[in-house]
Amino acid sequence: MKGIHPDTGSEFINWNLKFYCDKEGIEMGRSRPYHKNDNAYVEQKNGHVIRRFLGYTRYDAREDIEIMNQIYVLLELYLNHFVSSRKCIEKIRIGARYKRKYDKAQTPYMKVLKHKDIDDNIKDKLKESHDKLNPLILKNKIDKLILKLIKIQRIYGSSR
Repeated sequence: MKGIHPDTGSEFINWNLKFYCDKEGIEMGRSRPYHKNDNAYVEQKNGHVIRRFLGYTRYDAREDIEIMNQIYVLLELYLNHFVSSRKCIEKIRIGARYKRKYDKAQTPYMKVLKHKDIDDNIKDKLKESHDKLNPLILKNKIDKLILKLIKIQRIYGSSR
């Protein structure tokens, strides 16, 4: 790791973290004071992926974390191989409105295969793993783990 950029709140930055970064040679940056949107992209990704699948409940017990890690592994495969997205390639202001142009919707997997700078061996390995995946099975596994997480939360509550 070359550097970290935690939020500016004291819950994220403490002397232990500062000493650790200094000892390991990790550059530590901070958001600019009075610029609350410096971390907006990270927050957007949390809202798009994490909050969409797991909601806003606080999970902090060890068994919660183990289930969440299993969910993240499956989500990574599901989202990168089977969920397409479009990238804004042009944004033109017309009066008070914007007109946006988007590229063709593609999955990250498809984008990697089309990229000219990626080695063919890597692409072949990626194709092999993609051929073994089934989006329905992945989604069902994700849903079962989320239900398991919710069930544990209901049984024990957040004050474990």
